Amino acid sequence: MSGWQHFAPLPPIWPPDRFEVRSARPIPDGGAADRYHFSRTAHEAAARLREVGLATQVQVVRIEDGTALFDLVAGVEVPLEHW
Repeated sequence: MSGWQHFAPLPPIWPPDRFEVRSARPIPDGGAADRYHFSRTAHEAAARLREVGLATQVQVVRIEDGTALFDLVAGVEVPLEHW
């Protein structure tokens, strides 16, 4: 049974996060930030937060360079094809 254990770290099973969806909600809920790898999933999360209307601020930021791709308050909505 020797050799079946190895101590090298395993590669991650999920792809790295590329987008962060931030939302601010009235107190007591406060704010939240969720991370996504796929642009379509992050876009859908932001759209649903906007539709529900519970968040006072919704923002999607590309983690790599900090670019705001969606910002409800500032009126920024970059088309999904350019995310």
